[in-house]
Amino acid sequence: MLYSILRSFVKLGLNWYISDWQLRNLVLADNTNPAVIVSNHPNSFFDALVIAVHQPSQICFLARGDAFRKPWANWALRTFSMIPIYKRRDDANPDISNAFTYDECVRQLKLGRKILIFPEGISRNHFNLLPFMTNGLLSIVQRAVKMDVPIQIQPYILSYSSFDFIPKSAYLEAIPPIDSTDYLNNSEVMTSEILKKLRNEMESNMLNGPINPPKDLQGKRSWMKIPALMGYYSHNWYYQILKKKVKKKTDGTIFFDSLMFGILLFSYPLIVFILSLLIGSIAGFWWGMLIFILLPFLSYCWIQYQPIKRGEESYNRSNKLNP
Repeated sequence: MLYSILRSFVKLGLNWYISDWQLRNLVLADNTNPAVIVSNHPNSFFDALVIAVHQPSQICFLARGDAFRKPWANWALRTFSMIPIYKRRDDANPDISNAFTYDECVRQLKLGRKILIFPEGISRNHFNLLPFMTNGLLSIVQRAVKMDVPIQIQPYILSYSSFDFIPKSAYLEAIPPIDSTDYLNNSEVMTSEILKKLRNEMESNMLNGPINPPKDLQGKRSWMKIPALMGYYSHNWYYQILKKKVKKKTDGTIFFDSLMFGILLFSYPLIVFILSLLIGSIAGFWWGMLIFILLPFLSYCWIQYQPIKRGEESYNRSNKLNP
């Protein structure tokens, strides 16, 4: 219940951040059987959100183990269906800790949920497919087969028009799933063959560069021109303040979209609600209701009408926030 509400909330919010969705072959994704979802990993936590809102099944996310160190963070992350995966620098006994993680993944698969894993292991705002870190994926597949869970490997391809500009285009393509039961040999799963096929399928579908936004997007949305202008004058001040602070915190790192979207997702509805209450208490209920409806509409038109900028071909950024 909570997951469905949050997914719907995030999906709605992404329409104020992404003005061009380029979705390909999503009907190929297996939404009924237990599956490990794999994807390239160009844009940090933002990637998981893009996949989750287009996958009807509940997804459990493998996340870096160091984020779970504080008790409140551990509780919050697990509440939002995240499971820790540990590297050697994150835990004194990563092999033991990860064994519990893999068992939990199989338990979730038995319940009919999906597991999302990024086999590259790292994100650097890159458009090409990096080498795989295979331990996590292969361990989950092997455990699932041993526990008689016939899982699918469901690959996706992700790309964006940029990592620095808002609004943006987002590209998501589903590749036909790989059935682990097709790779059984005397009750043993041929993980090397699965990995080889997965790598070949993903490499052959990679875009290897920023995607091109539609050429006549503004022309198709010409009716938004006036409300977009009103949205600019009523919202740009807040956007610029927030962008400046987020840029300072994420400059040279991979987290601009993740942090910017997260703050906007929770702060903007709160601001609209408070302004509506204030105006409603002063001018009356219907004026407050008008502000509550009008401000999101104007901001939506502003985002949707703006031209989409295409970013650079390659980046080399850190995966740690600035102090």
